[in-house]
Amino acid sequence: MTIKKTTVFTHQPLQLTLGGQLEHIDVAYQTYGVLNADKSNAVLICHALTGDAEPYFDQEANQQGWWQNFMGDGLALDTSRYFFICSNVLGGCKGTTGPSSVNPQTGRPYGSQFPTVVVQDIVKVQKALLDSLAIPHLHAIIGGSFGGMQANQWAIDYPDFVSNVVNLCSSLSFSAEAIGFNHVMRQAVISDPNFNNGDYYDGAKPDKGLALARMLGMLTYRTDVQLTKAFGRATKAEGNLQGDYFQVESYLSYQGQKFLARFDANSYLHLLRALDLYDPSLGYADLKTALSRIQARYTLVSVDNDQLFKLPELRKSKQLLEENGVNLNYYEFSSDYGHDAFLVDYAFFEHKIRDGLAGKIEK
Repeated sequence: MTIKKTTVFTHQPLQLTLGGQLEHIDVAYQTYGVLNADKSNAVLICHALTGDAEPYFDQEANQQGWWQNFMGDGLALDTSRYFFICSNVLGGCKGTTGPSSVNPQTGRPYGSQFPTVVVQDIVKVQKALLDSLAIPHLHAIIGGSFGGMQANQWAIDYPDFVSNVVNLCSSLSFSAEAIGFNHVMRQAVISDPNFNNGDYYDGAKPDKGLALARMLGMLTYRTDVQLTKAFGRATKAEGNLQGDYFQVESYLSYQGQKFLARFDANSYLHLLRALDLYDPSLGYADLKTALSRIQARYTLVSVDNDQLFKLPELRKSKQLLEENGVNLNYYEFSSDYGHDAFLVDYAFFEHKIRDGLAGKIEK
């Protein structure tokens, strides 16, 4: 399936929340299913940190999408019922304008000159995409992790535009511990001798630093239980005591190397910082004012052994949403997969997603 592309903010630039501006923003997106006659079945999918615009690939394709097992005719993300739209986020590296894109002012990649973007900016670009597609209203918006933050902000910034929100494994802000993880990952990239302040596109890339960052990230996405079941203390047949000696080490090294083929270091840094900086109240008087704008029926799902968005943060988010009048369904459960459960544990998430998209609220 060929990726679709369009360009938004062609007549006037996007004024970024923290300063600066971008114009002629390219957006890579994909659609699935059929938009009905009255355009009432549109659902926006917001991807997580390192996702892209293709959660699902056709069976004829030689690669699966990141939500492949959840999407299709009759599945939780039912393509026979809904018209799904998913776009690569602003600041990404999979077709939407980001640090590796050519700066029209210089004719060279933005690199160190790419401005800071936050979730609010990402949402504005998504809204511009929907406007270009003549989508007048969203039946629902769904996202997990970083995508859940986007879904939440949509309900605040465009309360009349979206009827249902499904937020999987994402709180209203990032914890101090999670910011700390991101700091270490950023330092791994920045400390790579090839980083060159982000202007590395004409030479060697900071691959070692990016691979290290990804390895640390993987440890926050899974649980000790899952890693123990998968690897335990098993060693490699020809292990290196100074490198990959245990199977779990080999797994992490593999994940780090695999990541290099599909992601840009600058995009990783910018999107990590967007996670850190997420504050639903940006542009509003306070958090109460922001959350009180939400009119959509809201589904929030947490995994109680999530290592990244931990249970106390999700429970705090639940409380804040309810205190500010949000019509909320809240669920929590355990999964060996921890934070990554929303990507792989179909049995746990199926009915929550189905009901959330349908707007069913339990009282």
